[in-house]
Amino acid sequence: MLRLANLSRWQAGGGHLLLSVAIGATVLAAMILVWYPPPFFEATGGLGLVLLMIGVDVTLGPLLTTAVFNPAKGLGQLKLDLAVIGLLQLAALAYGIHVMYTARPAYLVFAVDRFDLVMANTIPPAELAKAPPPWHRVPVGRPPTVGARIPDDPKLKEESLFAALAGVDLPQQPRFFLPYAEVAGDAARKGREIADLKRRNPDRAAEIDAIVRASGRAESGLRWLAARAPNRDFAVVVDAADGAIVGMTMARPW
Repeated sequence: MLRLANLSRWQAGGGHLLLSVAIGATVLAAMILVWYPPPFFEATGGLGLVLLMIGVDVTLGPLLTTAVFNPAKGLGQLKLDLAVIGLLQLAALAYGIHVMYTARPAYLVFAVDRFDLVMANTIPPAELAKAPPPWHRVPVGRPPTVGARIPDDPKLKEESLFAALAGVDLPQQPRFFLPYAEVAGDAARKGREIADLKRRNPDRAAEIDAIVRASGRAESGLRWLAARAPNRDFAVVVDAADGAIVGMTMARPW
């Protein structure tokens, strides 16, 4: 059985590094599967945040362990040192997860003629307070797709306009959300032909063709719309008949 007193500082630091990498990989996989499913991870710049978070967390503990580990200190002092390092590392990891959680994608919103990927921290609490269930709370899991449409009410239109002028656009006003099925037909009518998307993105033609094949539809039976995101805009492919989403790609929409 391996004992702390029998380890060198390099063995202790190396073991801590392996454990930190395993924990970091598990956290990353969970975040991608739940909060940042493809292509949202790339569209939001999640890679940079995760590299910073995991990089700091993975290196912090092992480096500190390597620096302070000394078998001559005695078992009690070694355990205390490692416990303090572990707490610091857990605190750094918890803070990183909190940042990723508060900045997670909340909704993919179709409004007027495009989609917007709306982040949780960009929806003002005041707007949530005005929204009916279930839009009055930011979802925790995989971001749902919804529609946004202002009713034919002059007062509501005026309120929405003033909010937009203050920096809160229609996709960030959940009181005007509705199920995507109710606006899917609008998405189908506003969509453009797939051939146009491939002309804009010749380097992604194979990827776009793969989406077409996976949909089980002919290319002529599909359309695409732009999706705006914080880091990089992308394209959403929909059925030309009913507007159902059949795929997404990081192909450039502009």
